[in-house]
Formats: sequence, C-alpha cells, structure tokens
Amino acid sequence: MQVKNFMSRKLYILKPDNTVKETAELFLKQKIDGAAVLENGKLVGLLTKTHLIRSIAEGTDPQTAIKYLMTTKVATTSPDSDIRENDIMKTGRYPVVENGELVGMLTKSDIMVALNEIIDTISGQMEAVINSAYNPIVAIDKQGSIVIWNQAAEKMTNLNSKVVLGKFINEIIPESDLLKIVRTGESEYGVRLKIGSMTTITNRAPIIKNNEIIGAVAVLYDVSELEKVSRELEYVKELNAEMDAIIDSSFDGLYITDGNGMTIRINKAIKRITDLGENELLNKNMSELVDTGILSRSASLMVLEKKMPVTTSLTTITGKLLLVSATPVFDENGDICRIVTNVRDISELNRLKQKIEQLEELKNHFEFQMNQMKIKLSGNLVFKDQHMERLVYQAVKVAEVDSTVLITGESGVGKELIAEIIHENSHRKNGPYIKLNCAAIPENLLESELFGYEAGAFTGARKGGKPGIFELAHEGTLLLDEIGDVPIHLQVKLLRVIQEREIIRIGGTRPIKVDVRIIAVTNQDLENMIRQGQFREDLFYRLNVIPLRIPSLRERREDIPLLAHYFINKYNRRYGLNKSLDPDIIDVLLKYDWPGNIRQLENLVERLVVTTGPDLIRLKNLPTSIMLEQHDKINHEQPIIVNQIIPLKAAVETVEKLLLERTFTLVNSCHKAAEILEVNPSTISRKAHKYGMRLEVEAGQG
Repeated sequence: MQVKNFMSRKLYILKPDNTVKETAELFLKQKIDGAAVLENGKLVGLLTKTHLIRSIAEGTDPQTAIKYLMTTKVATTSPDSDIRENDIMKTGRYPVVENGELVGMLTKSDIMVALNEIIDTISGQMEAVINSAYNPIVAIDKQGSIVIWNQAAEKMTNLNSKVVLGKFINEIIPESDLLKIVRTGESEYGVRLKIGSMTTITNRAPIIKNNEIIGAVAVLYDVSELEKVSRELEYVKELNAEMDAIIDSSFDGLYITDGNGMTIRINKAIKRITDLGENELLNKNMSELVDTGILSRSASLMVLEKKMPVTTSLTTITGKLLLVSATPVFDENGDICRIVTNVRDISELNRLKQKIEQLEELKNHFEFQMNQMKIKLSGNLVFKDQHMERLVYQAVKVAEVDSTVLITGESGVGKELIAEIIHENSHRKNGPYIKLNCAAIPENLLESELFGYEAGAFTGARKGGKPGIFELAHEGTLLLDEIGDVPIHLQVKLLRVIQEREIIRIGGTRPIKVDVRIIAVTNQDLENMIRQGQFREDLFYRLNVIPLRIPSLRERREDIPLLAHYFINKYNRRYGLNKSLDPDIIDVLLKYDWPGNIRQLENLVERLVVTTGPDLIRLKNLPTSIMLEQHDKINHEQPIIVNQIIPLKAAVETVEKLLLERTFTLVNSCHKAAEILEVNPSTISRKAHKYGMRLEVEAGQG
C-alpha cells in the first residue's frame, strides 16, 4: 500500500507573505483544513486550520503574514513509501515530496481510507485462508458465540455458516468443551471429540489480545480420514519395502540412473558381479565413470543418445566382462526420467549354460526315477496328470524338511494319500504316524485328545492321567484332518504348540516338550473363515508354511480311465470276480463332473462290480443320475434341426421313435427311460409297443 495510491494530487499552495485573512478565505472557499507553504518552489512550512484558529483566539491582526504562524519543522513522506509508516497520531497531514518537489498531500482521512482498505484485504485473505483449510476450524468469542465456521466445518456437519455464526457453541455442538479453554486459558491437543456419529480429534487454544482472553479456536481432524491416510502411508511403506526386497533379491545386477545419467541406485548383486560398490558408483555420473576408466563404456549414455533400449558389453576397472541391457523409462512429457540397466557377468552366464546342459542330461534320469517313484510311493496313488506329477514331486521334496504343511482340496480327492507320501519319505518314517479327524470328535473332548490330561483334571478322568496325541506323535508325524473344525478357543492353544513345541496337559502346570511334524488337512476355505472370524489368521499362517492343493477329479480327467481300471482290478481281486468296463462307459465317466471326486468314482465302480450280472459292465448299468446329467448336456449341446417340411404327425412320430431308441441305449427299463424323458412309465411302454420295441423293452425289464 504506497502513499501515491491514496494522496491528494490537487494542491493548494501558500506563500510565506500570504496574510491570515487571505489564508482563511482560501480554506473556506476550497473547504480544506491545511496547505503547504512554498518559497521559490521549495517547501518551507505547513499551515493548518488549527494555526488560524489559534491566531484568531490570540487577537492576531488578520493582515499578519502566515510566515509568523506556520510550522517550519514539517514531517514529509514520499510517494513510494508504505502508507502504514506514517503515524496518524503525530500530524494531521503529510506533504508528499519527490526529488525535492511537492507532488501531493496525504491527510489523516487518506490514511484512514488506506487503513480500512488494508483491514478489508487482510480480513478477506484471512477468511480465504480459513476457508481453504482442509480441516474444520471453529472459533468462539468469550461468551461462547461462534465467530468462525469455515467451509470444512460446513462439510463435516452439513451446517451452513450463515445459520451457525452468532449461535452459542453448545447449541450447535453439544459435546463441545471449547468454553473451558476460554475459562482456563490452557491449550489442549489430541482430544477425542464425538460429533454425532463421527469421531474427531481436536486441538484447542485460547485467543489472546492485549493479554486478555477474547475467545478460543478449535481445529478438528476426522479420525476416519487420519486412519485412511495412515493406511495409505503403511501401504506405500510396504510397497517400498517390497520393491527394495525385489531389487536386492535379484540375482542379476540392477543399476539405475536418472535422466541425466547420474547413478541413484544399485542392488547388492552389482557388488558381487563387478567388485564395485556404493563408494565407487553411487551419486556418480556415467560420463565420469567412463572418463576415469572405471567402466569402458556406458549403456545408459547410449540410451540417452538413442532414446531407445540398448544392449552391449563392457569391462570394468576390476577386469570383469559384463553384458548390460539398459532400458529407458519415460515421464508423461516423453522425457527420459530413469534408466534401468540389467547387468550380468558373462563368465557367470557361461557357467550357468554348462549347468543347464548338466541338468538337461539329468532330466531323463529324473523322469525315470519319478516313474519308479510313483509305484514306490503308494500303492493307492494312481495318476498320469502333469499337475498331480508336480504335486507328488513337491510332496517328496517337502518330506525332506520338517516344515508344517497345509493340504487343501475338495472332499474325496486323496489328501490323506499325499500326507502319507510326506511321512513315508521323511526322516520320521520310522516314527509314529497319527491321524486325528478334528470334525469327528465332540468339541468338549477334542482338547483332551489333543493335549491329554492329568489325574483328577475333571470328573471321569483316568486315575493316572492320559497323554494327548501330541505326546503320542513325538518324533513322528501328526495328521490333523478337518483342521477347519477346530473350535476357535482351541486354535490359540494349537498355535502355541506349533510355536513353542511344547504342550501343557489339562489340569497340569508342567510344560512337556514335543517333537512333532504337523500336516493339516481341510476341504474348507480357511481364508474365507478368517474373514468371517471363524479361524485365527495367525494360526493359518503357521499352518500354511507349505501349501499343497490337491486338484479335483474334474481338473485331472485324464486320470479317470486309469482310476476306473485300477478300482475294477481292486474289487475283482477282493471279490474273486472278472468284471471289465465297456469303452462307452469310459466316455461317459470322462464327461461327468464328479462332485464326490475319487471317492465317488471308487464307490461307483465297486457298486457296478458287485451288482451287475455279466462280466462286461455296459452303459445301461450306470446309475440314472449320471445318465440324466449326460442327457441334460446332450439336450443343451445338440438342438433339433429341421432339414425339410413333412407332415407334423409324421415328424412327431419320427422324433418319438429316435428318442426312445437312443434312450434305450442308455438305460434298460421303462422306468429309467421315463425319468430321462420326463414322462410317465406307462407312456414309455405304450410308445415302445407302438414302434415295435416290445422285445427290447421286455428284455430290458426282464
């Protein structure tokens, strides 16, 4: 705020020889209360209305020259000075002088106008600052009336400032304790405040003017927003930690520069590959590294020149021969902001190549051993599917260590067989192998089964106590089947056993060390149970050290023929029979979805072996439920096509006959055919006689 923006440029000039009378007439005519006195163009004094009144009161002759009345010690100001530097209490007006020349007059009124404008500007800026604040700001006067209610407060409470301003604070926010700050004059920080259903944190402080408390102000923070920001920060930290782990875990060297070729990051592998570390490389420009001979050339500099990925070889001052691939990263403006270089030791690559060739030579031997292992592992495990082959191999590898294993899969897929493979191929194979079905034991007995009990632990307890299965499985393997059915209160104790490798019997106080390898089995979705609060997350992670998922039978359909023939042979030997399967049956079995998996397939084969008469089990011997499913698939997959126009009655009869003929190839009775075609058995019988199928139907029914 400069003086020149507010001063009066219309000047009324007096001379030292002007009389009191002439000056009074000028003041009255121009309605001014002061004027500058100039002599030879220079400011020599200042005469005001006060000087005139004083002269009249003292009886001064009106013809007296004003040079005897004027003030000669005149305080002046300049046009470019800040108007706030002029003391309004010191004098009523300031002559404005520039380069020794009078250019204007600044009066008390001018200063007041300027100050009011300054106040309005500061007030507007303050209001804009307060309203632009992200957090709600509320202020009250000493009586508790609201004087500030910014836009963030409006948004949080849905109350407009026009409605709120001037109201008593507790009328708007009943939970507020802001008046206490006015009374005590003490600031408070981090106070939790409930506003309706919203939880906030508030910082409160008194407003002090001239050592007097004139009000209080509060800044509110939405806890949910803070928690969201906190979660986002944690997520960013996790991402950074993951990125650090990924970069440092890379076997290849990773070398990162900025868009100017300055080295900003290297991973641990760079030191191993090049024998150069952070001291030699970090915060060094690639040009400097090349000029000093540390590197023979730089792929990063080549990228900056070509604006495209570059692969080349180079040597280091330590004598290493490297293969480097540099890739540019562009920002949104199309400029290179980063260059990521992958570094490999060529001699190391040659060694890896030799190792791969050795592994290739071992491949055939490995496959032979795997085929032999299939027979050796378990007489009940039959598979051809590649997924199962990888799973079995993984199970054998897992058997070499004592890590906890979690086996998952649908009911009937053979989870216990995989558990047996792990035990039989582990160093614990000569130790106990104990199975416990957690779903088969009542909840009130499960704890004693797991951990045992001391004598007198409860009514009905054995006199000498009883060891639990953890003690019985010492130095062996414990299979916990249906682990998802363990009650939540027992999961805590189970977690402690896994972590501490010790148990305490019910009613006991002495910890007992146990050395047990745990294999947990379930067909439930434990992660979903965690979300529903039915399974402890910490126990899940302790069990899920090595997860093995057994595929369902519909995911390994190529194993269905193998399994079917295996079960045929198994039950032929058991019952002294010589049954075999018609190839058409295999086609149907391959298309069926097997909700009960291998267990359902085995039960079906056993039923067919013991219930069919002839040695050859035909398609019509399959259960109606399986045939109905095939019928539904056929109906959906093969719509009827009309190729020509024929009489409707003839068309209906043709379709009826074809349907009956096809149905009787699947089933052997009118009752089963009626279920498939969704009509009464009597209708099937009548239609069969109509189309000359009596003998087939009677034979099938017989």
